Amino acid sequence: MLTTTIAAALLATVAYAVITGAGAVLWKRTHSLAAAMVALGFALVLLDQIVALVEYLELRSLLRGHAADTLFIVHHHLFLHYVADLGLWIAAVGLAWHSARVSGR
Repeated sequence: MLTTTIAAALLATVAYAVITGAGAVLWKRTHSLAAAMVALGFALVLLDQIVALVEYLELRSLLRGHAADTLFIVHHHLFLHYVADLGLWIAAVGLAWHSARVSGR
């Protein structure tokens, strides 16, 4: 059974995966730097979400006494928070830039 925390993390991960996919489709249609920024920015956030989910599941296994269920512990999670913040900024700037280009036509 999924706990609320795992369900919320999975939902957020799926949402960022969908947004990353939409950014990739936008880039394939327009081949612009702004669309590439959207796709790359949300891909960075998706990476952080996946690492956070793996880290949570491994920590949960360790706390329950199932050390054999852990593959590795992610030690660079703090760095990925900064990468995710940077990714959100890149995606936001790319989306604003793309919107300004499209509405200016």
